[in-house]
Amino acid sequence: MITSQGMTESPTEEPDVDIDLVKEWARQAGEIALGYFNHVVGTRKNDRTLVTDADYEIEELLAGYLRATYPQHGIIAEEGTNELHGDCVWAIDPLDGTRSFLAGLPIWGISIGLLWRGKPWLGVFYLPLLDEWYQSTSPTGGAFWNDQPILCPAKDVWDEDSLVCVPADAHRRYDLSFPGITRALGSAAAHLCYVARGNAMAVLLDDPRIWDLAAGTAILHAAGGALHYLDGSEVEMGPLLEESNTPRTMLGAHPSVIDRLGGYIKPRSTPK
Repeated sequence: MITSQGMTESPTEEPDVDIDLVKEWARQAGEIALGYFNHVVGTRKNDRTLVTDADYEIEELLAGYLRATYPQHGIIAEEGTNELHGDCVWAIDPLDGTRSFLAGLPIWGISIGLLWRGKPWLGVFYLPLLDEWYQSTSPTGGAFWNDQPILCPAKDVWDEDSLVCVPADAHRRYDLSFPGITRALGSAAAHLCYVARGNAMAVLLDDPRIWDLAAGTAILHAAGGALHYLDGSEVEMGPLLEESNTPRTMLGAHPSVIDRLGGYIKPRSTPK
């Protein structure tokens, strides 16, 4: 692998990445997105998800920087980049929250995650309209919001004001008996970061891809949170690199409450 100083490092060593450089790339990507904001239309891909010219331009920018700076690292991204090799793989969502972006809403951003040997290692998520940053540099290096340390809180009780972030179609796909409130804010990465920061108690993720998860999960783990399947098993990222997605529902929260929260969420056999 190549370090941020351009030196070759042993495959047994942990990744050495210049987080400030990655953030600069994210800021440049955000400037591109802002240039398109409220001035672009979306099209439907084969999987019926939305895409814009901003998505393609940002992915090209970020993939180019990564190839030039870390040539021995792999890359996988939402709009088609698939260069899987080596212990280090970057997973990029060039514009997480495209539907919100197209609707003129503020919750969308640039998601850049690094997996090391299939495990979330580094995460950067930037919301350009809000000029907000979430980041982590390693599983043990802490998580940060605008350079302030954040922790995923362990709440023993919840009430009618406790928030769970959900997919936009959760009302059709799940029976939710959670006593608090649910909100779909438009971005899976943002949902994961809000749990890491303590703004939300949990996040429900339905059919996420590796690029939706990599950065936000790295930040959530570094903040003390966890990501499980509804059956209680921990989500392993490595297999998702090959599959690119999973049909199994995920729940992110503090480890002390995640299993209890799962009891309030029942997938419907046939969505309404």
